[in-house]
Amino acid sequence: MLEVANLEVVYNSVVLVLKGVSLQVPDGEVVALLGPNGAGKTSAIRAITGLLEIHDGEVTKGSISLKGKELLGLRGEQIVQRGVAQAMEGRRIFKDLTVEENLMAGAYTSSQAHIRQDLERFYDRFGVLKDRRARQAGYLSGGEQQMLAIARALMSRPKLLLLDEPSLGLAPKIVADIGKLIREINEDGVSILLVEQNAAMALDVASHGYVMDNGKVVIDGTSAELKEDKDIQEFYLGFGGDGAEEKKSFRDAKLYQRRKRWLS
Repeated sequence: MLEVANLEVVYNSVVLVLKGVSLQVPDGEVVALLGPNGAGKTSAIRAITGLLEIHDGEVTKGSISLKGKELLGLRGEQIVQRGVAQAMEGRRIFKDLTVEENLMAGAYTSSQAHIRQDLERFYDRFGVLKDRRARQAGYLSGGEQQMLAIARALMSRPKLLLLDEPSLGLAPKIVADIGKLIREINEDGVSILLVEQNAAMALDVASHGYVMDNGKVVIDGTSAELKEDKDIQEFYLGFGGDGAEEKKSFRDAKLYQRRKRWLS
C-alpha cells in the first residue's frame, strides 16, 4: 500500500528534520507511528500528503509511493484523488460551518451520487453528527469534533487514512471510543497510518509500529514486540520506578542511555 523509503525533509532550505525515514503501511492494516513532540512525525505526514511546501519544507531525498505509484511531486488534491486522506492534528474543522457543510468540504473530489450515499452512511455510523448536522461545528465537544474530522476525511473514499494525534486532548473514555472507531474503519477495508503520542491506545489498535526520535526511525516491530520492549514500556507505556524522586532520576538516566543508543 504505502511505502516511504529513505526520506529526508528540510525546512527553510537549512533545517534537516527527517533523516532517512523508511516505513510501510501494508494493504488493510493499521500501522502506528509513535514518538515525542519534535520527533518528526508530523513532517512525515506532511510529506506524504503533499503539504510540506506551505510550511516552507521540501523533500530532498527518498521516495513515497502508494500501490507502486510515486506521490512525490503531486499536489495535495492530486494525492487525495490517488486515495490518501488525512484527519489533521488538532481536528482543524471549519468551526463557522455546520457539521454537514464540513462533511461536504471533504467530498470535493466525489460525485453527487457518492456524496449523498456517504452522508447517510456516516450519519448512521456517527449518530451524534446526524443529530447535530445543522449545528455550527465550533459548538461540538472535543470528541465530537474529532469524529467530524475523521468522517470528513472519509468522505473522499480513501484507500489510506492518515490520523494525526486523534486522541489529543480527549478524556480516556473518548480515547477508547476513538480506538474502537479506528478498528471499525479498518475493518471496512481502509488502511491506516496512526500518528500518536498515546502509545498504549495506538499499539492496541495497530498491527505494527514505528518509533521516531530526532528525525529517525529508531525502532520498529509488531505491536506485541513493542509492548514487550523495555524502552517502550519505560518511556511510552508509563512503566517505571516507585518513588517520585527515584523515578525522576531513573528516567533521566534511562533517557540519556536510550537516546545515546538509539541515535548513535
